[in-house]
Amino acid sequence: MIKLLLDIKHRCPWIWDAIERLNGCLFRLRSRKPESVASALPAKVPEGFRFLPVEAADIPELSRFLSSQPEERLQYFRPHNFDEKSLRKRFDNPSFLMMKVRHEDDGRLAGYFFLRFFFVGAAVAGLIVAEEYTNQGVGRSIWAHCMDICRQMRFRMFATISNRNVPSLKSCQYGTRMRIVKTMPDDYMLVECKTK
Repeated sequence: MIKLLLDIKHRCPWIWDAIERLNGCLFRLRSRKPESVASALPAKVPEGFRFLPVEAADIPELSRFLSSQPEERLQYFRPHNFDEKSLRKRFDNPSFLMMKVRHEDDGRLAGYFFLRFFFVGAAVAGLIVAEEYTNQGVGRSIWAHCMDICRQMRFRMFATISNRNVPSLKSCQYGTRMRIVKTMPDDYMLVECKTK
């Protein structure tokens, strides 16, 4: 089912919008709010960082953060548009969990991650960490925290990762047990993540 949904997302964006709205309604009937689950779970975060749900007031800052990332950082991270309207659309969808990574010393955003839940019992994860905060264990912690959220909600967790995106592959492998489900166009893979 996830493979079919991802194909629709990439090939038929006009159909995808309707699917996202319907999925949000069906997800709301089936599941708890993912924000409450994420907030209640202790995250094993590297010292000096915090994982917090994105709030409505964070949208302008998040838009600036994502839009200001160098093009090479965004090469493998384009799950949705980064303008405020697009971010609010995701924020308002009950099946889309948006989380921010704060650096405690300076209060700046250090990263962003999300889980897109599908009412069929699967979730797709995505993340980006600002370049100045890489190699500090943040990515690995994000993958593990997403896995904990999915396990608590009884959802299977998936991700699409380019086989050229070595940092993301490594952090996913360190934070979860990763299994390749399918190879996709443009050197991408659909992977399933399980608890280590």
